Amino acid sequence: MTGKYTIRVKNNRVRFELTVERNITILRGDSATGKTTLLNLLRAYEEYGKNSGVSVDSPKPCVVLSGPYWEAILERVRDSIVFIDENSAFVASPDFAKAVQKYDNYYVIVTRENLPQIPYSVSSILKLRKTTSRKKLTYNKAYPLYNQILNAKVVLNTSALYLTEDSRSGYELFSAIAVQNNAVCQSTYGNAGVLKLLQSLERQKTLIIADGAAFGPYINGVFEWIKHRNHFILYLPESLEWLILRSSILRDPEIQGILDNPQDYIDSSRHFSWEQFFTELLIRKTADTYMSYQKSHLNPFYLQSENIDKIISTIEK
Repeated sequence: MTGKYTIRVKNNRVRFELTVERNITILRGDSATGKTTLLNLLRAYEEYGKNSGVSVDSPKPCVVLSGPYWEAILERVRDSIVFIDENSAFVASPDFAKAVQKYDNYYVIVTRENLPQIPYSVSSILKLRKTTSRKKLTYNKAYPLYNQILNAKVVLNTSALYLTEDSRSGYELFSAIAVQNNAVCQSTYGNAGVLKLLQSLERQKTLIIADGAAFGPYINGVFEWIKHRNHFILYLPESLEWLILRSSILRDPEIQGILDNPQDYIDSSRHFSWEQFFTELLIRKTADTYMSYQKSHLNPFYLQSENIDKIISTIEK
């Protein structure tokens, strides 16, 4: 399943709107913002259709998944947008994490949990908000919860310490960038180590770098820790590979078209995260050339000064 889809659900009292473009979307919201109501409306429409008094405007079928037999139900669902209630305990299970990787669907999970067993993007965490009320109608819309982070400006020469969750090619790249800016680069050896290391640091200007495409389960803890500490900067590109592709080092005209609308190229049945897709794309585009890319060790080509400068320019834009 590929593409970007807007779903509108309504009855005579309330209306909902949300847009999904990845295989995993996390839906959150304060109490009384209508998360449970949204799922109840979808259930009613699924069971009774137009006779339910509910209207569902969606380019793909919407299915609500719940109950002890969720696996049997999911086996029959294809090319659909699957909604899951926060009271469904199975979403935190390893079996669910395996199941969602097998089928060609998008999933909207209503949950307050972080779900570390499922790599999902920071940009796919949405918050349902009441936008307005008029004529006895309540309007609710889902917005990216961490949009202020994703649109923040990054200035590399203001930090004395760079922290990166990568310990391989990403660490090599940001170590080289750190040297240019008289900084030190340190690896946290994985997403789970970011918060723990942050909490042990002395007060110094620190740039935290992680792959936004898979950092969703960890963003809440990190954000809560840094939001009142102004000596931290958080930089979350999709992935290292996305950053290299975005920098135009490869000078491949096809790449720009893909980067402009990645949701139209990334098939959820083949790539569970956008990070996987961009890694495969970069490897394929550079195979059997002097630019050959591998995740385990960075080709010295990418550490040449002119290419480092292109990457720095991309980051600071």
